[in-house]
Amino acid sequence: MNSGRIAYLLTAFPTISETFVEGEIRALLVRGFPIDLYATRNLREGAGPENPMADRGLMIHRSAYLLHREVVWAALRFLRERPRATLAALFEVLLGNLPSPRFFLQALVLFPKTLVFARRMRERGTVHVHATWGHYPATAALVISRLLDIPFSFSAHAGLDVTGDTTFQATKVRRARFVLTCNESNRRFLTDRTPDCADKIRVVHHGVSLVDIPGAANRPEVDPPELLSVGRLAREKGFLDLLHACDLLGRRGLRFALSIYGEGPERRRMEREIERRGLQDKVRLEGTAPHARILEACTRATLVVLASYRGPEGYLDGIANVLVEAMACGTPVVSTDYAGARELLQDGLLGPLVPQRDPARLADAIEALLRDPARRAELARLGRRRIEASFDRERNIEAIASLFQLVLEESDGRPGGITVRDPKSA
Repeated sequence: MNSGRIAYLLTAFPTISETFVEGEIRALLVRGFPIDLYATRNLREGAGPENPMADRGLMIHRSAYLLHREVVWAALRFLRERPRATLAALFEVLLGNLPSPRFFLQALVLFPKTLVFARRMRERGTVHVHATWGHYPATAALVISRLLDIPFSFSAHAGLDVTGDTTFQATKVRRARFVLTCNESNRRFLTDRTPDCADKIRVVHHGVSLVDIPGAANRPEVDPPELLSVGRLAREKGFLDLLHACDLLGRRGLRFALSIYGEGPERRRMEREIERRGLQDKVRLEGTAPHARILEACTRATLVVLASYRGPEGYLDGIANVLVEAMACGTPVVSTDYAGARELLQDGLLGPLVPQRDPARLADAIEALLRDPARRAELARLGRRRIEASFDRERNIEAIASLFQLVLEESDGRPGGITVRDPKSA
């Protein structure tokens, strides 16, 4: 039996916006994969009184602070034991990230803390490192791969780590054992940049646990209709455009209530916009909430609306998880038009797609569905069918499990290195 372990490198844990990562990890753990979790930032989101177990019952290896003695000790030890590999890894990531001041500074700070992770992974018998994002975590995984002579892989999700700042990206793709991404647009983008790596760049949709979302029964009409939007309160999420659209809907005489879940730097600006447009009786900023509460809100909602657009730094959603979850709940959705939404909604057949940064068209799409309950019911049915067919986590996780199974078998030098349990019998 192989005693080797797989390390998952996270940006932080828990986080409100990365529940899909937690779902993926738990599905692999249920199947018996020996996974250790490492977080590069000492950040916890949503770990308040509604979630008393700060790490949701999982053990997390957290990053030591930069000047902590553990960081100094790990650096001295690697410089003594593997000086050439350590310095080569340092020079590679610094030179590779030199074109991007932000990535360069992040790599400079992250490198010594990565040595601590490498030491812990060596002690625990880690045979593979998987990073959950294609920017900072993937850079750390590459360093650990060089220091420990083990393979690494990474997942790439959205404009933030795919089409935004692509510094050092091609190197990481070429050095990785495999690369996972959540939509076809990302796969094409990465393949165009590294055509020699096309065979190892694979699409695996995040998916949802349909066991936890059994599907929508016939829900009564609520008065006023409930609109829902979820996301980090950042410019590129388009919440100001959504508020503008709500203002237009109110001027047209439509009754509705909008709930927005999330926190972020745009909250104060949104509060001022709500007051300026006189939307206090229609719009509620709910802040962050546990994932179960978000699912409950999706189930109650008349429509889920996403107004994201491509931001100045190139950030853009991949396939937004809130849209997937809403469709799984049997709730129709409205989204701005971008590659991930087109893939999910099949070019608008499963929900309206409106131009980015166009509040009037967004208002038109919302109004049309609010006035057409039969169309909403049809989209709810088709949306649920789409999720069942392509976004069932229990089915999609098998693609990831097979890759990790092969890695463990090869590290053991023979097949059958790990016994993977059927999750239904666990």
